[in-house]
Amino acid sequence: MTLISNPEDLGADERQSLANWLTAMSDTKHLLGLRYAEWCTGGPELEANIAASAMAQFELGHARVLRGVLSDLPEDPRGASRATDRSTWFSIGALDRPFSGWVDLVIGNALVDTLLTVNLGSALAGNYHPLTQRLRKVLAEEEYHSVHADAWVKRLASGPGEIVERLNQVINNVWPHCIAWFGPNSGNGLDELHDAGVLADSAADLRNRYIETVSPMFEGASIRPMSDLEIDWDGWNKAGRRHGVPVFEDDCFAMITGANNRTLGVGD
Repeated sequence: MTLISNPEDLGADERQSLANWLTAMSDTKHLLGLRYAEWCTGGPELEANIAASAMAQFELGHARVLRGVLSDLPEDPRGASRATDRSTWFSIGALDRPFSGWVDLVIGNALVDTLLTVNLGSALAGNYHPLTQRLRKVLAEEEYHSVHADAWVKRLASGPGEIVERLNQVINNVWPHCIAWFGPNSGNGLDELHDAGVLADSAADLRNRYIETVSPMFEGASIRPMSDLEIDWDGWNKAGRRHGVPVFEDDCFAMITGANNRTLGVGD
């Protein structure tokens, strides 16, 4: 496999697909880090708080790494409107609202965090050197998140009936967003990156790999994501990898855009 060292070695359409994917990945990691951080003092035990804090720092750091790669692309879709226009953010819809409880954080880790990790694993096996050279450390840090998710899913799945019922509810809410990430059979953006060699897997193969990765977390439990889920692709956006635009709350938007800092005269 011949490594691609410069953005100019990709075609304009390929660079645009890569820029969109990097934006969706980094925005989602940014939001995931924020959602973890919101629970760094609200977990069911001290160790859970420490874990949420650590995972938040990792996700925010990973978002910065991916944005470093994105900044080298002339097709970088980020612009001045990002400070005021939610539609310019490409984060997954499952993170539009805060986690309402610890179960939500666990499933966010199990399903959303794993989704991102599977994507990054495919990129590591790809040929875009500015990206691959940064990913080994990122994926090594993600191994801890996977262990955390597996342990907590199994722990909660063996809990009281109301906890299992809540797990099922959250899974059913989050899973469609995760499956929709991979897009329809054609024009999904991921296949274009696969054809260019940036991703080692097609969209269909990535989706299957993702399902195979998360399924063991739910073995032996009465809960599990729906493998035969049908997605309505009307309104799905290839750039944002989601239906519609983010609707996160004003305080969240001010935090991720740095609006609060700007009111104090403090820059990024």
